[in-house]
Amino acid sequence: MSPDEAYQQIEKAVRAGRPAHGYLLVGGVRGMAGEVADRVLKLLFGDGDLRSHPDIHRLAPEMKSRIISIQAMRTRLIQPMDQTAFQGGWKAGVIYGADRLNTVSANAFLKTLEEPPPKTIFLLLTELPEQLLPTIVSRCQRIDLPDARSRGLEEPYRTTVLDILASDRLTGVTAVAGAAGRLNAVLETLKLKAEQLVDAELEQAEDGPGEETGKDARAGLVAARYKDFRTDFTATLTSWFRDLMALTAAPPSHSAYDDSDGGTPLVNEARRSQLESRASKLSLAMALRNLDAIEEFAASLERNIQELPLLLCLMDRLHFGVKEAR
Repeated sequence: MSPDEAYQQIEKAVRAGRPAHGYLLVGGVRGMAGEVADRVLKLLFGDGDLRSHPDIHRLAPEMKSRIISIQAMRTRLIQPMDQTAFQGGWKAGVIYGADRLNTVSANAFLKTLEEPPPKTIFLLLTELPEQLLPTIVSRCQRIDLPDARSRGLEEPYRTTVLDILASDRLTGVTAVAGAAGRLNAVLETLKLKAEQLVDAELEQAEDGPGEETGKDARAGLVAARYKDFRTDFTATLTSWFRDLMALTAAPPSHSAYDDSDGGTPLVNEARRSQLESRASKLSLAMALRNLDAIEEFAASLERNIQELPLLLCLMDRLHFGVKEAR
């Protein structure tokens, strides 16, 4: 949905007197999501300088900790939103980077979202909606904007995963099992990175030790961060096999695109020649079965099954196009 369409949808609801209590704007916090939020605030409060408007309460991750703490949630959002509007009209709560709510602050906000004061509206801005509590997402009207983050690993992890998938040695049981082990090593590295990032954030937090930084809360933060990395890992796998499927369905000689357009659009454009070679050795049925296998792999990960056995099973099912299809 474009920013204009998103704004018009909210504007129509506001003017009809039936807006949602919360809108989840999925997109760039400093990009399209921020643009839509600013337009909605102007709709509610006028065209003046809204940076210090008494009925607009803004919340963002702390500069050092990058976490929205329970203390900040209570003092900067929940308590002010529970008070009477200074100008007798709307009150708005805006959460920038809503995925940075920790377990305690998210649950505290959820209570307010479930039973909001009259004539209030909450705007939650995030590029990572899967990091939010499902109960918060379900109580908001979600709007996905064009600049929402495309999932996939950052470097150097992305290149490592693609190099494993691109290997010409994926031709036997031992080689495939070894590749599964190398992919698992990437996940283990990401798990360690998740722990390091969370510990660094907690050490830098300005609130000091408290209930939100206890052992259980830390474990929850690490699990959430690792889950995010794991989603990016699966998206990177999917991008490779979707490219293969696209090229299998529309090979270069039958592409609807002429040579000047570069052929079928690919996520991994830099590896086009290798992907085209692989796709030429696959049937469309094989390419589709690859995507089915990855979907099942992702679903099994959500059930907290150990990664290595799942990767071994996945790699055994995949068709890599390394040798001629029979």
